[in-house]
Amino acid sequence: MSLRKYVILPISLLLLPVSLSFSAELTVPSLEMASTGTVQNGTFSLSSVAQADIALTGGYKYGGLLRLAFSSRDLEKALGYGRTSLDLASGDPVPAADYNALVDRFNNLAALQFKLAQVSARKPFELPVELSYFIGFSDSFCSGDDFPQLFGSVPVNSEFKGFAYFPQGIGGNPSYQYNGIHQAIGTGFHLSLLAWQNFIPMVYLYQDSAFINESTGIPESGRYSGDVRFLVNSQYVKFEAFAGATYPYGTYGMYRGGMLAYFTTGTGADFLAQAGIPGWESGTDLKVDNLYFLFEPRLAIGIFALHITLFYHPVRYLQLLNPEERGATDINAKLLIGDIFKYRLQGGLESTVNLRSGASANTLDLRIAPFLSIVTEGIRWDFKIRIDPFKYTKPLEMADTFIGVRTAY
Repeated sequence: MSLRKYVILPISLLLLPVSLSFSAELTVPSLEMASTGTVQNGTFSLSSVAQADIALTGGYKYGGLLRLAFSSRDLEKALGYGRTSLDLASGDPVPAADYNALVDRFNNLAALQFKLAQVSARKPFELPVELSYFIGFSDSFCSGDDFPQLFGSVPVNSEFKGFAYFPQGIGGNPSYQYNGIHQAIGTGFHLSLLAWQNFIPMVYLYQDSAFINESTGIPESGRYSGDVRFLVNSQYVKFEAFAGATYPYGTYGMYRGGMLAYFTTGTGADFLAQAGIPGWESGTDLKVDNLYFLFEPRLAIGIFALHITLFYHPVRYLQLLNPEERGATDINAKLLIGDIFKYRLQGGLESTVNLRSGASANTLDLRIAPFLSIVTEGIRWDFKIRIDPFKYTKPLEMADTFIGVRTAY
């Protein structure tokens, strides 16, 4: 027993990646890390977050995909918690301080979690289709991420996302980020029709696992969703649209839909728009709070470029209600010098205005940030100094530093 425990088991674990390498490919589709430095009460401190996707794929015609995700809200706290343990509570009920300490520990775990398991049959019986059975976080709709993968086109998605602009994510959860209008989350099937080169229609049928009971905080089951989606690709125009429904929900179900449109002149003028409704309960009033809207014109002249982004947040996103996002609007103007794709170097200045209209008070935040982006050996480094002019009475707290790293391999 001791030989098996101390010799055979470690050797098996060491040989497992080697055996997998003969039949599968291990990749990291995305890895993002970011650290923000701020001065609070005279002390400079760092707060770091990280998020990564790890994918194990194999086969072309009958392929499998296993995707794991790593995320952490605050790596500094995770490092500290990793060397400590909790004592059993002696009081009944548990004191609030002990409960809050446990919640803080749980929220800041740095853990590797399941994200997606999928098997696909590409062109079965020589039919021009691809059928996939998936469990987990499947495709994002109207994000723009699929055009390079499906058609080999240049990236069209907006850079106004991720830790650089939403370090706290949605509702204080960095792993809960805006990326597209909707995402299929659950257990079901995905069918793609591959009869045309630049036009791909898709159908999704799945049990929707994205719903959380608002009273108990426990995930709900027994809700089913269906979505129809199609993508169109051409040299100067790229377009995506989808429509879907979930039942049972409320009296008549929940509905959603949206579109992405990208236009380019090929001479330096581009335009991106994402507009839709991530979720609307039939029988209720359709309001502007239901709207997801991102509008982004881009203009490039030589080594200079200007990107202006207007983003209106929806109250419901990925089947979850986020009341704190009501009326939230971001306006970002970004002046760029250089070309990150051609010269691997880019700098500039951006200003970001965040408008928040809550139930109790309206707020306006302004950040002015000189930035520098460098690409080295497939790794993109982003450096920013973000200045808040409204904090002029506290000069040491006017600025914070941002360091971000993005890569894939």
